[in-house]
Amino acid sequence: MSKRQRIHAMDLEDGDPLVNAPAEPRLLFTMQEVAILLKPLMGLAAPRDDTNRILEVRPKGHWFEFEVAKLLGYHYPPGSGFFPDLRHQLLEVKHHTGKSVTIDFGHHHPGSKTVVDARWNENTRARICDIRYLIALAPPPQFEVSGLVLATGEQIHGIFGVSPTQTIKYQMGISNKWRTEHSGKMIVGGKEFDL
Repeated sequence: MSKRQRIHAMDLEDGDPLVNAPAEPRLLFTMQEVAILLKPLMGLAAPRDDTNRILEVRPKGHWFEFEVAKLLGYHYPPGSGFFPDLRHQLLEVKHHTGKSVTIDFGHHHPGSKTVVDARWNENTRARICDIRYLIALAPPPQFEVSGLVLATGEQIHGIFGVSPTQTIKYQMGISNKWRTEHSGKMIVGGKEFDL
């Protein structure tokens, strides 16, 4: 049984979403496995409301997190407001539809070597820099995913060439030049991944 099949079977065993559970090394996908499973996200259109407007940031983010979770084999949606979004895979998910992109990392600098201080992480002892980030870019006017970046927190700076800065939260801009040069591509760990 593959990891994905095992995850799906375990998620259906009870009503407790597995995606919110602590990471299990035997079921933790490698970056390459995540990339392969998430390839169908390319071209995915952002959800719209009854008036054909793109959903607000939070509902759109929850929708995208669930789309990612389903592709990884999870049946139930992740809880909202968790860090990382898909704890079971140590995966934080970002979906952007704006003309200019600012990634909000919250109160955690992605390159920090600090262990995530949370009950779910008592056994895993994952550091913030170990968290994997999926950044999906879906710019106007199509609002379809035209670029994906999958990287650990430690790799973020090397990919974008800038380090997140802190105001109230850690944030980092992605230039239009970078987005244009990487449109239609998936970047995994800093390298272009074959789609």
